[in-house]
Amino acid sequence: MPAIRVTVASNSNQSQKTPLLIPHSASLDPSYPPSCYSLVIKTAQSKLRLKKAQRVLVHGGKELTVQKDWEQLLTDDVVLLVSIGEEYVGSRMEDLHSNGGQGGSHVHADANPNCSIEVLAVGAFIDSLSITQLETTARTLPGMVHAVAQPDLHPGTKFPIGAVFVSQGWIHPPIVGGDIGCGMAWFKTLLSRSQVEGDKGRKTAEKLRGLEGVWRTQKAREIWLENDEETANYKAGEEWDAALGTNGAGNHFVELQVVEESGMSKPTSATEASQHILYEGEVVFLVHSGSRGYGGHILKQYTENGRESIQEDDPTAKSYLEVHDRACGWASRNRDLIALRFLACLEPGETDWGLGTNDSSPDSHTSAREIRTARLAIQARKVVDIYHNYVEAAAWPPPLKLDEDNGEASSKLADLQIQAPQRVYIHRKGAAPTHDPQTNIPFSILPLPGSRATPTLILHPTFLAANAHGKMNALSLAHGAGRALSRTKAATYVAEKYAGKTEDLLRGDFIKADKRGNKQFGGVDAPGRYVNGGCWVVCEEKQLVWEEAPEAYKDVWDVGEDLVNKGCAQRWGWCRGRVSYKVRKEFKT
Repeated sequence: MPAIRVTVASNSNQSQKTPLLIPHSASLDPSYPPSCYSLVIKTAQSKLRLKKAQRVLVHGGKELTVQKDWEQLLTDDVVLLVSIGEEYVGSRMEDLHSNGGQGGSHVHADANPNCSIEVLAVGAFIDSLSITQLETTARTLPGMVHAVAQPDLHPGTKFPIGAVFVSQGWIHPPIVGGDIGCGMAWFKTLLSRSQVEGDKGRKTAEKLRGLEGVWRTQKAREIWLENDEETANYKAGEEWDAALGTNGAGNHFVELQVVEESGMSKPTSATEASQHILYEGEVVFLVHSGSRGYGGHILKQYTENGRESIQEDDPTAKSYLEVHDRACGWASRNRDLIALRFLACLEPGETDWGLGTNDSSPDSHTSAREIRTARLAIQARKVVDIYHNYVEAAAWPPPLKLDEDNGEASSKLADLQIQAPQRVYIHRKGAAPTHDPQTNIPFSILPLPGSRATPTLILHPTFLAANAHGKMNALSLAHGAGRALSRTKAATYVAEKYAGKTEDLLRGDFIKADKRGNKQFGGVDAPGRYVNGGCWVVCEEKQLVWEEAPEAYKDVWDVGEDLVNKGCAQRWGWCRGRVSYKVRKEFKT
């Protein structure tokens, strides 16, 4: 009999594919070599370079695991999607249409095929797979009423990153993902520009040591994890609390920055200065980290047996939201402790930062009063702290309160409240909220980081008619530049581009800092448009040096400009990175 003609494609990037003829002699039983399964896996490994290929699926998400699956689904011209372990990321909407609109096993009965979708990207590059993932999620999971693609949108394993999903009646833990509460916080320092620029930046980078490993004792960590009122505690147990005060891997970082441009007038006296405003010439640092292994532990608990969605009246929903909120609190306290450890290096003479050193001996004596005092001192240096991976229960749209910075906008939002506002769940997957979820007061400024060696923009969220007073963008903004290349592609491309020069990528003088540009940005001159380089990088994991290179990310100015042009934000300034800290191999946690 003739061979069977199939196409083998990457599950995560279906444009990456290759033809394959499966001989009739190949066994349909995956456990009996040579099998159809083994031929497909070997083809994916050799032709698609999927070295860890392990799963075979077809459109719709059905996985071929036993002989019966291969007997039913292996036909001429079938597309076999190969996964390296990730869940199915193909377009479920194709299956909906192919079944005459009746839907397949992956389209929930409460799915909303008419869910509104808003794409905010105009100039920023968007990968077509991320749009497919956005549409699939919005129109096949239950209860979805609105979805937003931020300009930093890029493909995730199954759900896109840089997206917001608003649902009614349903909670979807996998959208939030495992790093619950991941976010960013800006902190001020007492350093001057001259202390971090040029070769001084290299010397400052050298000071950043003792920032990995376990901080103090479990008792001390539990005190640090108290809420501000000392009425609750975010402790997760020693297994997870041991990572408190550490960055983690991936795209997490701490970056020391100089505020190069700010639309906020510099105060004439210290009494006029605002903690929550950035002024030109200030030296600040941006912390990007989350709940470390704790959030992943929670996700695993609530997604057993492939469960993706929980109805809000299910007791499990209440339970999930409780531990989710605990993980968010843990993540925020984690950023605070990271800040304490950094300030212990940057401002060693300050008494309040003495607890930032690594002293985890059981007999170390640190009083609760000392820990709480240090925590309050850190709070006084904090400019803003936001989550960008979390779910928020809210009225739609939320009734934001008045404040002096966004008073007019808040008033308009209050006026927009419908007669009977609906309770919804705003799922942010790599998206920054425009308001404080605890107070419903709009944030004055938010960070929009690029990549190491490129600027971080200072954005001011807006609530105008152009963006339906915040509803169009689901009261959210982009959380960064967003990846332009996958980690695998970036590692390969950057490693080849800088062959033999990987260490040079860590030098602040390797890529010369460009002069300030003057390109139009949202109709306003934007000094710094072409700024690049001049940032010393601390990263002792070579793979991360490649994966997180500036070439792997979109142009942050394009992302910011899209938000401005859509009426979602104003650009109030930008910061230049001087030292970017990723990881040292001092300890393993």
